[in-house]
Amino acid sequence: MKKATLLVVLIVLLTACQATPTPEIVEVTVIVTQPPPTPVEVTVLVTQPPLPTYTPYPTYTPYPTYTPYPSDTPSASTPNPTGTPSPALLTPTPSLTQTPVVTSTLTSESVVLPDCSDPQARLTYPTVNAVLKGVVEIRGSAQIDFFDYYKFEFRHEGATEWSFVQSFEHTVVDGVLGVWDTSSLPAGAYTFRLVVVDKSGNYPKPCEVEVTVEH
Repeated sequence: MKKATLLVVLIVLLTACQATPTPEIVEVTVIVTQPPPTPVEVTVLVTQPPLPTYTPYPTYTPYPTYTPYPSDTPSASTPNPTGTPSPALLTPTPSLTQTPVVTSTLTSESVVLPDCSDPQARLTYPTVNAVLKGVVEIRGSAQIDFFDYYKFEFRHEGATEWSFVQSFEHTVVDGVLGVWDTSSLPAGAYTFRLVVVDKSGNYPKPCEVEVTVEH
């Protein structure tokens, strides 16, 4: 009977030890009541095996704070020493002297065109007895069959030889034929003429006009 009672007590103690979360030694005092008159006290020491040690999760380590790259600090540039500018050499530009174009001082009623036999070799300016000064614009037409070139000639009053002025190798119809510079001529009466030459060297009657040169 005693043995059975002790066995029951041990089973109860073992069950209690398994429910205990912390490993420890449990001291149990069992009092077994025997039939009177003498009670028996039995002390049972039960050693519970230690539970495995709890290993906590590793502490979370935050990522390192992002540190931006240092901004580029422009280095102080040392300015190049400013050279002393050399004085600019000014090239004098020749001034253009405007040459006046002289027109006739005759009134519209007194303007007379030169008497030219060929309308394709004629003068429209200067007109008859026009007064000329400086550089004069010559106008008219120079366009004949088998055209080769035309030229300007003049002679002073009383002279027999013609003086050459200039020649041109393009045709003109009622336009500017060229210019005649009278600046170096002595003042006086002159005869000016237009000669239009064809490829065979022949030419119609030259168109002549009497003019007066003044300064």
